[in-house]
Formats: sequence, C-alpha cells, structure tokens
Amino acid sequence: MAEDEISTFLNEQATGVLCLANEQRAYGVPVAFAYDAAEDRAIMDLGFAEDSKKRRFIEATEEVCLTVYEWDDPHNWRSVVLSGSFEPLSEDELDDDIESWYYRVAKDIDVPDAGVELEWYELQGDELSGVALSE
Repeated sequence: MAEDEISTFLNEQATGVLCLANEQRAYGVPVAFAYDAAEDRAIMDLGFAEDSKKRRFIEATEEVCLTVYEWDDPHNWRSVVLSGSFEPLSEDELDDDIESWYYRVAKDIDVPDAGVELEWYELQGDELSGVALSE
C-alpha cells in the first residue's frame, strides 16, 4: 500500500491489536485508537485494572506495534502495521482537542467497569507498512 492509502485506511479504522513483549513472551491487546497522520502517531486511552498484566508488558516493551486489519474474504483484505515507541501522554500534552478528536474517531468505545484506571498513550510511528489484496 502507498503512504496515502495507509493513512486513509488507518483513519477509517478505530480498532486494532497492540502487540507487546516481555522477555520471551508476547501479549496482544485489542485496543481502540485514533490515527494522526500529520504527527505519524496513534493515540489510545487504555484501561488498567489493579495488578495489570498489560501495564507490566508495556513497561517491559521497548518497541510496540499496532496491527490493524480489515478482512472480507481470502481475496479481499487489508492490513497495516505501525511500530515505534509507546509513551504515556502527560496532562500537558493532552488537551480537549486531542480528547474530542479521539472519541470522534474511536466512537464505539464502551466505558470501562469501575476499578479500571484510564491512561492516555501515544504510539509514535517509526515504521509503517501496509498490504492489500483485492481481486
């Protein structure tokens, strides 16, 4: 896929799998995201329960990847992988524009159960690749 096709695809999607690693173990987490092509980043509002496995894996992972795909049948599918650094967004970096943009793009997000702590994260894209098959 060309860069503009990848950007369009990511802006059409709102969910993917965040891939993390801790030593020799992998962990894939389904996430909602919003893609900011101008900054080459994906923004996520992640929920963490007490003693969160997800948090432990995030802290151990040097480079994460977000896999986003759309599959209609074996002859019609698209996928994109965005890899890079993954850091929390501070209160200074988070403003009402980012938050409203995120919820507008990732509009089907359910409010988490009580006891889940929400934190904003940014995946800053270092590598971006996409493949599509359409027959």
